[in-house]
Amino acid sequence: MDRRNAIKLMSLSLASIAMASVAPKAHAAILRDRASSKKRLVFYFTATGNSLFIARQFSDNPLSIPQELKKESQNYEADEIGFVFPDYTAAAPLIVRDFIEKNNFKASYFFTIVTYGHYCANVAEWWKDFAAKKGVDFNYVNTILMVDNYLPVFDINEELKLEKHTDENLAILLEHVAAHKSYVQEAQQEEGRPPMDFAALEGRRQFQYAVKAQDAMDLDRNKCIQCMKCELVCPQKNFSLGNFGVQYSGTCQHCLACVHACPQKALTLKSPMPNFPGERNPNARYRHPRVTLQDIVRSNRQ
Repeated sequence: MDRRNAIKLMSLSLASIAMASVAPKAHAAILRDRASSKKRLVFYFTATGNSLFIARQFSDNPLSIPQELKKESQNYEADEIGFVFPDYTAAAPLIVRDFIEKNNFKASYFFTIVTYGHYCANVAEWWKDFAAKKGVDFNYVNTILMVDNYLPVFDINEELKLEKHTDENLAILLEHVAAHKSYVQEAQQEEGRPPMDFAALEGRRQFQYAVKAQDAMDLDRNKCIQCMKCELVCPQKNFSLGNFGVQYSGTCQHCLACVHACPQKALTLKSPMPNFPGERNPNARYRHPRVTLQDIVRSNRQ
């Protein structure tokens, strides 16, 4: 190691202490990346902070996709370009798809980390194929298991009790990316369940994005205090304050940022079908413990 990089590593010693909750194996990879002269761009989309937390491990200054979309079409160029986003029905959120379609990207190494909470199906292969059709060839696509914040299916209180080995898996991902490993995770079948028909997932993806905000949620106006946190975290600008209180309508990402951010739990999800609850536990909400509400506001506010 030359003197210049040695000085850089010394100056970053405090950063390694601040990341004490990340598995120790990860520290060396993080510091090597920060000390290198390579330019890395990392783009992310987050609703409750999981993807933002992961993006911060790969970049000191990750770029919010909702904020970048405010710009005209861009030409992004770096030595390494990464994406971090949550798995939505074994696919990328619609806002992430829009971003990669509207911009140009040039790098010698492309990587993606997809956060998920229960079953990732074929999301890595799907993203690899989708991006390739848009002119971006990803070298590395992998997933990381975290708290599942999808309220119609999971009780957040129960999720928080589970050990998902996020730190250990994060350490592996950091080492892979630092080494420029080429890898795309193969489709996964859910243990103990019948084989998944991956082709049938496309229909479910289309149904999800056909739901409008006004059809997806209920607002208890007796609980609502008109704090407008829902408006601040919505990447679609679906909320406003009118003469009759909070109003909401428009295309919904179904990210649930608004529902999780509401301090009064006044926003709840409607049931998508008869005899099926809108939420497993309407009293439980989630935000990653190392991400603040203001972090999410800065990421998504329109």
